[in-house]
Amino acid sequence: MEESENNSQPTPFGKKKDYYLPALTGIRFFAIFHIFLFHLWALYRSENSEGMENLLMGFDNAPPTLAVFVSNGWISTSLFFLLSGFILAYLYWGEDGRLITTRRRFWLLRVARIYPIHLIVIVILILLKAPYMLSQGMPPGTLIPSALATVALVQAWYPPWIPPWSWPTWTISVLVFLYLIMPWLMTALGRLSRRQMIAALIAMPLVSIIPTLAYAARMAAGARWSMNVDMFVANSPVFWVPYFAAGMLMTRVFSLSRFHPKPSNVAWLAWGDAMFVVVIAIGCTPGIEQPLKFFIRQGLLMPLFIVMVLDLARGRGLLARFFSLPGMGFLGETGYSIFIWQGFVLLATYVSITINPAIGPYQIWIAIGLIMLLAIPSTYVVEKPLARWIRRRFIDAVD
Repeated sequence: MEESENNSQPTPFGKKKDYYLPALTGIRFFAIFHIFLFHLWALYRSENSEGMENLLMGFDNAPPTLAVFVSNGWISTSLFFLLSGFILAYLYWGEDGRLITTRRRFWLLRVARIYPIHLIVIVILILLKAPYMLSQGMPPGTLIPSALATVALVQAWYPPWIPPWSWPTWTISVLVFLYLIMPWLMTALGRLSRRQMIAALIAMPLVSIIPTLAYAARMAAGARWSMNVDMFVANSPVFWVPYFAAGMLMTRVFSLSRFHPKPSNVAWLAWGDAMFVVVIAIGCTPGIEQPLKFFIRQGLLMPLFIVMVLDLARGRGLLARFFSLPGMGFLGETGYSIFIWQGFVLLATYVSITINPAIGPYQIWIAIGLIMLLAIPSTYVVEKPLARWIRRRFIDAVD
């Protein structure tokens, strides 16, 4: 969960501070871990040179349904952006319709949480990857702008800048933009009446698929497939605003905020549980191709995730109970670290097979172990203490 003005400490289910939403923190880990496995799958399915035949070959023996679910990990990206909008609005959207703190403080808190560890990891990746890329004839005129854009976390705006250094962090690049515009989104959405907010929330899935409609029309016209066009539709920050705004609107439409928290509901079953089953069924469906993939990702999933997040926030249903179990919050807090360290783990996976091809069948488990060995201390030993120090030294001291 996003770090708030007052840090909340997890306690047993049903006894947390009023504004702490344990189930949302837990499901965030599930979504991000699903995305990580998807990136491993993408590496496994990529065209590999001679000697790389054993790369992540453990996927060869995975149960077919599980392999399909991993290959459809793109579905969890949508949940991530909806959750981000909901949680930040829950914490920071005041009753007057405005940000409860100054824009400067809001932005600096986000910067302090994201950029320090990102800069550490991206410098490591640039130092490791640059010599190889140059040796392969990649021009400095291409590498330098993409490296600078990735360092600044603005690479999602230009598709060719996304892959070279740390492909998974395009998601964080999008979040940086969403954080930047959130105060203005609050003001604009706060002017709406409740009826208008309901209408806007209902309309968001339709708004979200507009780029996909253009993409589908392009394909129907016989245009050739282009990775850059795919990345533009899938990764452009502007195209994720509807998901983020939908998460924000949920807090107002359903009257959920840190100022008026809803007590946990003891209902054992909820509509959110049924929506989760539907999402899993979609994830286990083989052969989802473009443009259907984008229609599902950008539009169809949003109503399902809205119902899921609503019941998770209210503590209703089996899903809420499961993701509120002890330890889920601890794992959920590592989400940013998992995103940021993925590029390093994927590189280590690729390099390790060139050193010892025999580890191919075990690489999936090694990669999972490595990402957690990096993410947990990164979160609790580096990121959070460093963010607190920056907050005390440069934010609170000035305010």
